[in-house]
Amino acid sequence: MSAPEMVLFIGSFLLGSIPFGYLMARMRFQTDIRQHGSQNIGATNVARTFGIRVGLVVLVLDALKGILAVMMAFMLFPHLPMVPAVAGLMAMLGHVFSPFMKFKGGKGIATGLGVLSALFWPAALIAVLCFAFVVALFRIVSVASFVAMLAALVSFWAFGQQTDFWFFGIPAVILAFWAHRNNWRRLLKGQEPRFGR
Repeated sequence: MSAPEMVLFIGSFLLGSIPFGYLMARMRFQTDIRQHGSQNIGATNVARTFGIRVGLVVLVLDALKGILAVMMAFMLFPHLPMVPAVAGLMAMLGHVFSPFMKFKGGKGIATGLGVLSALFWPAALIAVLCFAFVVALFRIVSVASFVAMLAALVSFWAFGQQTDFWFFGIPAVILAFWAHRNNWRRLLKGQEPRFGR
């Protein structure tokens, strides 16, 4: 790994670690989002706590982190397809392990969606459609989020995006599964909240 690549990856991690959900709650509502709902800084908890419109703003901002990380990589390393995939993964890792939040961030799904949009937009479209279908059916965001990441992984493989599959898709699915570990425990106990309630 070259020094410029290392700088890009560190920058992508720091970009991904900007806690927009936390900042939105602090600046607009003078409160700590971690004291509300699921105590998570992500867009879903922000939407549950402050309303859909505020949650959508956070969703877009978190997605932009992933988009910018990948676009920077494409511009700086146009002939190295592995680099944008790894930069996107670093942005997602930054969101989940934000140093600004004592390495306790969000679930990384919105940032991951941004990465998908910039890496290979059909994967992002498939992920969004699967997410919407599962939410409409079960109203459980955690399940829908994980299904969406799996769908994106399958689409990478189906469309022959081998670099994205190995260097972003597989690690991102593993990270999403780990980040939702508390959700899986609540699901097993029948305690996972449904969106809109």
